Amino acid sequence: MERYSILWWATILLSSIVTGGGTFVSLTLLTDLSIQAVAIASVTLILIGDIALALMMEAFSPTRITVGPGESRLRHDVPIETGTVIRNFENGHGTIAIRGEHWRARQSKSCGAILETGATVCVTERDGLTLFVKCERP
Repeated sequence: MERYSILWWATILLSSIVTGGGTFVSLTLLTDLSIQAVAIASVTLILIGDIALALMMEAFSPTRITVGPGESRLRHDVPIETGTVIRNFENGHGTIAIRGEHWRARQSKSCGAILETGATVCVTERDGLTLFVKCERP
């Protein structure tokens, strides 16, 4: 379940209605408490129940956002990721390693150097499973 989606909020709302309504009805019928005390107890249990439910939903169905090489979280973010050439680039194409994974890569036009095995490169963007890289400047 995606955090803050309609289903997420509907689950919280349903929990609030059941917890609050059940508490209110039970305390009204089974105790001699005033309406104010019953209302305070109901609201308190609603808050406790909603917080517990939200924590359980996060524990069992966490939302994780992973950003892969060449991707950015926001449009204005510049993707910053470095990789190591594991196969020499020929005609602007080669293979690099990032985070222990091997990726096909294309050399950007701004990088005129010959990229050989062991060279460090910066990822500038991603197109599917192909990364675009430029020479890393020391």
